[in-house]
Amino acid sequence: MVLCYSEARVFQGVVRCLSVCAGFRSLVLAVAALVGGGACGSVWASPAGVDSVPGPASNAAIQFDLEVLRHRGIDPKVAEFFSRKPRFAQGVRRVTLLVNGASRGAVDASFDTEGRLCFTRGLLEQGNLKVPQEQGLSKAVGAGHCYDFVRAFPQTEVQLLPGRQEVALVVSAEALRPLSEDRGVFQRGGNAALLNYDLLGMQSQSTRMTRRYTSANTELGFNAGDWLVRSRQLLTEQNGVRNFQSLYTYAQKTFVGHKSMVQVGEINIGNSVFPGAAITGVQVMPDSALQGQSRGGATVEGIAQSQARVEIRQAGALIHTTLVPAGPFRLPNIQLLNANTDLDVKVIEASGEQRNFTVAAASLAQFSYSAPGYSLAAGKVRTFRARSMQSPAVLTGTGGWLFNAQNKVSAGLMLSQSQYRAGAFTLDSSVTPNTSVNLRGTLASAGEEGVKGAEASINLNTRLTERLSAGVNTTQRTEGFRDLLDTTQRQGGGGYISGLSREQYGASLSWSDPLLGAFGASYSTSTSFEGRGRQYLSGYWGKTFKYFSINANIERIMNSGGSSSSFRRFNASGNAAYLSVSVPLGNNRSMSTYASKRNGLTRFGSSFSDSSSDFASYQLAAESNSEDHQRDFSGSLNLLPRYARLNLGYSKYGTDYTSYRGQLSGGVVMHEDGVTLSPYPLRDTFAVAKVGDVSGVRLSTPSGPVWTDLWGRAVVSQLSAYQASRVEIATKTLPRNVDIQNGFKAVTAGRGSVNKVDFPVITTRRVLLRTRDVQGQILAKGAGVFNAEDQFVTSVVGGGKIFLTNDQLSERLTVRLGDGNHCLLNYRLPDKADPNVYFESADATCNLF
Repeated sequence: MVLCYSEARVFQGVVRCLSVCAGFRSLVLAVAALVGGGACGSVWASPAGVDSVPGPASNAAIQFDLEVLRHRGIDPKVAEFFSRKPRFAQGVRRVTLLVNGASRGAVDASFDTEGRLCFTRGLLEQGNLKVPQEQGLSKAVGAGHCYDFVRAFPQTEVQLLPGRQEVALVVSAEALRPLSEDRGVFQRGGNAALLNYDLLGMQSQSTRMTRRYTSANTELGFNAGDWLVRSRQLLTEQNGVRNFQSLYTYAQKTFVGHKSMVQVGEINIGNSVFPGAAITGVQVMPDSALQGQSRGGATVEGIAQSQARVEIRQAGALIHTTLVPAGPFRLPNIQLLNANTDLDVKVIEASGEQRNFTVAAASLAQFSYSAPGYSLAAGKVRTFRARSMQSPAVLTGTGGWLFNAQNKVSAGLMLSQSQYRAGAFTLDSSVTPNTSVNLRGTLASAGEEGVKGAEASINLNTRLTERLSAGVNTTQRTEGFRDLLDTTQRQGGGGYISGLSREQYGASLSWSDPLLGAFGASYSTSTSFEGRGRQYLSGYWGKTFKYFSINANIERIMNSGGSSSSFRRFNASGNAAYLSVSVPLGNNRSMSTYASKRNGLTRFGSSFSDSSSDFASYQLAAESNSEDHQRDFSGSLNLLPRYARLNLGYSKYGTDYTSYRGQLSGGVVMHEDGVTLSPYPLRDTFAVAKVGDVSGVRLSTPSGPVWTDLWGRAVVSQLSAYQASRVEIATKTLPRNVDIQNGFKAVTAGRGSVNKVDFPVITTRRVLLRTRDVQGQILAKGAGVFNAEDQFVTSVVGGGKIFLTNDQLSERLTVRLGDGNHCLLNYRLPDKADPNVYFESADATCNLF
């Protein structure tokens, strides 16, 4: 039985493939172009090599029938190279890496003159393997440093499978690098300054008035020596009224040995059982990345009747603002100041109409906000509201303990200068694999007011069946309860804080069925001590069919107990419904038709969206309403011009109302090698990638696609701290005359570090020689080509063609002819290669010697 493998390398349709054949024990690259095209000829191995496949450690040579090789026109010396075991030819080969049976993706692997695998750092990183000590490395030709991995971990088995372009490794558990436990292998240090920006401008005008709104959300900072400094500011201007907020300015560093981080400056109390008040001070808390946990953000959902601006506030601070299109919206990963204060959400329609609703704090506790360990914070309270009375000093501490993998308890104390005293606890428990419970209780005493009270909350989420999930939550407060922020507010009549909720309830339900689709509903209600009530109900249904999908959303906001005109205006009740039918058109294009209804007004519309390009996406929409039958038009264009993100929009409502908007966002990094722009905001841990001096190369990063600038650099704006982050080159975007040793990097970075991700490139010259002998006859297929050291280089394929690259072009090359003679290749090439072609062609003459 004979195995065949065709290693194809396209030469623009000229050279189809290099055929290689082997017996069961593998003459894998031995027989080049036995028959030409992609066919394989038969090569007979000794009987011992037919029925068994010895392991890779075996070096027993295979005996080939040399007369058969000569008859086929193959130099027996070629077979000698492949007679011992499966092997790749010398150089760099793109192969699939398997570790203990699991695929680790494609990697450029290097092989020496004997076909042995070179364990480079890149290969070890992609395989999630430990790097041996430095004294174990040796130099390999063209491959950088090779680590003696097999000597460091003797149980390692290496299996080379050139017939499938695979390298399979079987290693012991000691050789693997578990990211969740081993934090010793990560990159540290680096210096850089940064600027993140998000600029928004809107203007709406009608025959009666003109409204303008602008905002500039900026973040300045730098990283140095694993310290990071950040300062975030928000400047807004609406109809000439300007407002400025400094949200924070702080310095931070993680001490890996203690698995803890230190923050100093304007910070928010974190990892605490108490609401995370904003303070100016210092805190020490566990680094969740080193605890194997992550902290996510909240999700806010609603329905917009038009292209609207959404503002989300917590504790009086504007923490998030964005634009949303008409219809249901979902804003995930909202970064909170704390987990225990309600979110106030304001939806501002294009017409100026405003709606408010509240996301209860209890519904935010879908995950734990405190990691095991101890936290301590001290400082002076920072307030954002104009009606704040004071900014007392505060001291708080929290401890968290894991009883087992399913139960964690946290408890803490808080003291403030305003005679505020409080104690609290939380319990996070996985009652069953499908049910989780979060309990929270707080006792507090506000000495200056002379009141005491308690607060308790519970959040239960469960998966009832494979398709049905449910959740309930509630928060109860007594009249005398205060949290720290409440003590800074003006007191209302009756001994309570104006607007403070007495009770909150929430419930959610979701169900999916292959036939009926997905259903979901959520309900929340809250009542203040003043008797004001607010209820919010939402539901959805969705179903995907073969050629289209249907989605329906409903929303009901109910407010009661308010008598003032301002309360009625900004807290208006209302019902809304939204139904849409979407038809995918292929290549990330789609068309949808929708109908919406709010407070008796019905709107109908259609839209078309196209996001088939990395550079640009756009949406067009037309709409009419049932009241005056006026037609509305809108359009938006999202651009990613490589180094920033730009969003442009235009809307026309009826005959006399028009609005425009523009939004520009991105980041700037100033590092030791220059200035590099990013289309995404820079996070606490990032990298600068370099692909030689080649511009316009696309890289896939955790944040999204980026492109190298004129100097070959691009910013990887976000890396996971102490975990591997993938950065990969889209090799199709490389110039044709550029090769890269490894287009994949797995970067494990320490928090606050500035990393360099270097992709060395090689300007490659590839030449296809059309060879003849001195009599003008085409050289025979299968003849071996050897260098001055008598090492096998390649073979002559059909039509006397020989393919050579790089250093091979400067070597003295000889061809072993079938009659036992040798000839020397002679050819001439231009001084410079053409960068726009994959390979050059030239004529060559082979002179006997």
